Amino acid sequence: MGKIIQLDEKLSNMIAAGEVVENMASVIKELLENAIDAGSDVITITLRESGLSSIEVSDNGEGMDEDDLKNAFKRHATSKIKTHHDLHHIGSLGFRGEALPSIASVSKMTVESSTTNQPGHKIELEHGNIVAFTKGRAKKGTTVSVDSLFYNTPARLKHLRSEQRELAHIVDYVNKIALSHPDFAFELRNNHKRLLKTTGDGDRLRILHEIYPLEIIKNMVPFKNKNQYFEISGYLAKPAYHRSSNQHMSIATNRRIIKNKRLVNAIREGYRTYLPMHKSPIVFIEIDVDPILIDVNIHPQKLEVKFSEQHSLESLIASTIQATLKQENLIPSAKKDPYPERQESTQQKIRFTEPKETASTGPETAQPSQESAPATTYRQSENEIPPRDASAVQDTPSLYETLCVKKSDRAFPEIEYIGQYLGTYLLFQSEEGLYIMDQHAAAERIRYERYLQRMSTDPGTKQMLLAPLELHLSSDEVAAYETYKDTLTSFGLKTSLKDHASLNIEAVPGWFRRNLEHEYAESMVRHLLADESLSIATIIDQLAKDLACKHSIRANKYLSRSEVDTLLKDLKNADNPFTCPHGRPTLITITVRELETMFKRVQ
Repeated sequence: MGKIIQLDEKLSNMIAAGEVVENMASVIKELLENAIDAGSDVITITLRESGLSSIEVSDNGEGMDEDDLKNAFKRHATSKIKTHHDLHHIGSLGFRGEALPSIASVSKMTVESSTTNQPGHKIELEHGNIVAFTKGRAKKGTTVSVDSLFYNTPARLKHLRSEQRELAHIVDYVNKIALSHPDFAFELRNNHKRLLKTTGDGDRLRILHEIYPLEIIKNMVPFKNKNQYFEISGYLAKPAYHRSSNQHMSIATNRRIIKNKRLVNAIREGYRTYLPMHKSPIVFIEIDVDPILIDVNIHPQKLEVKFSEQHSLESLIASTIQATLKQENLIPSAKKDPYPERQESTQQKIRFTEPKETASTGPETAQPSQESAPATTYRQSENEIPPRDASAVQDTPSLYETLCVKKSDRAFPEIEYIGQYLGTYLLFQSEEGLYIMDQHAAAERIRYERYLQRMSTDPGTKQMLLAPLELHLSSDEVAAYETYKDTLTSFGLKTSLKDHASLNIEAVPGWFRRNLEHEYAESMVRHLLADESLSIATIIDQLAKDLACKHSIRANKYLSRSEVDTLLKDLKNADNPFTCPHGRPTLITITVRELETMFKRVQ
């Protein structure tokens, strides 16, 4: 007799439950998707003990008749797809027909449903088995109750996180599904306490205001853009308002909440150098695409999707966020806390202007300042990297031009210098208020952009060295050297391997600072050879940050008036004048109104 047997339906459902039902949030996800697909527009989620005792999802959709209610608990029974063609043109959120039987196999479940306002039917199940089928209440729509989740799988129950953590996952998902369906009215309650309520009026900003404090909502910016394959829209928070995790980057595709690491990286690229290290932006992005260009059938919970033309989508997202940020004044207020981590909710109504379509989906050339500075300590002296000469710009876009989109007509404040504080902070004033500049952060931003510009374009003339510089390499670096030898040459470094552990550098780019050739060359070589998985763009970016940080104006350094004037002029001409390369602000402000309030001149 053979060893292979066919699993019975009960065991198959429990195995499927292991893929579909991880926790209470995954149950709610499946039930909400069913409710949305049923054509409802009012959905209520009621929990007891964060869903551990009971979960109830009620909708006003089309409901199920007697036959559909019984068939809904058979594996792979679905009304969403019928043919192979349908699988490649999925427009619904659910389609596999695994959710209800999987959930029923690890809980005690009751479902009441009616297709009219006449009495419908009620089905009760335990361990996936039907234990009762009776008349239900007279209400169009469906109500699903899930009690004692995982009561028959104690190992799964044991590994659930704390009640507060499980509730946080639920709230996070319901918030996101509400954002992706602003025309649906959602209500979420736990232990009789309301956690979310949306009106279904289509106003996403009002939903965002249910999730985030008013201060963040006032600093959210709409965006909209499209290319040949995709159309994107949504809201992004200014960089001063960020979080410590990726949880607040919400992505929906054709109104389906998804996870996609490459799209998260594209969002981060759009915020590149605007955010402090290890911080994440607050963004909601909706992606509209022909269903034939996505595969939503690669993950048991349908959370991950696969895109055709993914690179085009990543480029669209990154460039749109960059262009949107460059249209905004991003100087944070010194008085307000820009990093409120707590979640607040008020009922104040917020109105926002309609999103403007971004003019360009692709990056354009940034135009750095080409004027020379006065002969001061800060000047562009023979020991400093100057801006690139306009004549050096080639017809084809450089890496710098790819990484930095064109500076817009964004208003940089007209400010007047009034003094220096602690040898570190420069004080300016305008009719709007007081401005405080971090001189190191400002200088670091300027130098970063110049280094990035130089390293990502033709290195120009090489500077032959009278005596070669010698670098000692590890065995790993020696092995990587042969792979990246030509890349080093393209950077303007002429190198040769002297022996099994030494590298000779015979020439360096002409823009290297005098007397720092060894330090610059070593930084370039070490970065390139340290991690072969890094892209050239990433290596150049990190190197530009390191060099800019090491050789910028330090704290506790007095600056003359002419040096301050030059610093301010160069900062105004920067591609991003508002943050240093590591995302720290270069300027903060205190408005006249805020000052007068602090001094009790106004209420």
